[in-house]
Amino acid sequence: MRAAYTRSLGGVFFDNSIRLEPSQIAGFTQAYRSIAPESAVGLAPGARFETWSIGFDQVLKKTYLGVEGEILNSKGTRSVGALSTAGGLFIPVPNAGTNTHQSLDYQEKSLLFTANQLLGDEWSVGASYRVSEADFTGLFTDVRPNANGAFRINQDVTAILHQVNLYGNFNHPSGLFAQAGSVWTQQSNRGYFADIPGDDFWQVNAFIGYRFLQRQAELKLGLLNINDQDYRLNPLNLYNELPRQRTLLVSFKFYF
Repeated sequence: MRAAYTRSLGGVFFDNSIRLEPSQIAGFTQAYRSIAPESAVGLAPGARFETWSIGFDQVLKKTYLGVEGEILNSKGTRSVGALSTAGGLFIPVPNAGTNTHQSLDYQEKSLLFTANQLLGDEWSVGASYRVSEADFTGLFTDVRPNANGAFRINQDVTAILHQVNLYGNFNHPSGLFAQAGSVWTQQSNRGYFADIPGDDFWQVNAFIGYRFLQRQAELKLGLLNINDQDYRLNPLNLYNELPRQRTLLVSFKFYF
């Protein structure tokens, strides 16, 4: 059993990429540039981060089981440029620059289940399932909630993401290894003024490689997204980027 609780503060612009905290606590990542995805929310300098994490791992002879739960919170405020109507007796004209304040509140709750099985000395199989629910509320605090058109700029949105990862591994004493697997992803969204449709797709990957120099060097070839499946996911959920088309991977690693 392992658990972690952390609180931290994001940087401002360039120093947003510099963190003093350790990258992991109890096996959970906590060194974030930003918890609220910048591609969906934008940059929020000086955001406050809070994470709650708990995990349990169990080994049953050749079976490895695990479950993890995480709650990631991010809160902040920022000033957004705007135009105001200064002057104009009869028809309002947006002709003066100003700014307004926006409060940002992001939370992602996730559960991860993993199972891995050794099949003899050379083969193993595994599966994982992760579900996450991301909620974001962005309110312009200087704008009255009942103002005309306020519902278009204030946000209270949710995205739910499911991912299943299935894989099999082969490792030979000579250093030869191979892996094949597939990833299923499904997402649904709600609360958006303009509807954002979800997506539901599979991607298949395969790798082959060789480890040598007493496993200090590794050469690997892979074909990602063999079924050439593109996708459209809402970046409100945190997820590892997937290839958008069939991709050849060539890598060489040297450990020292």
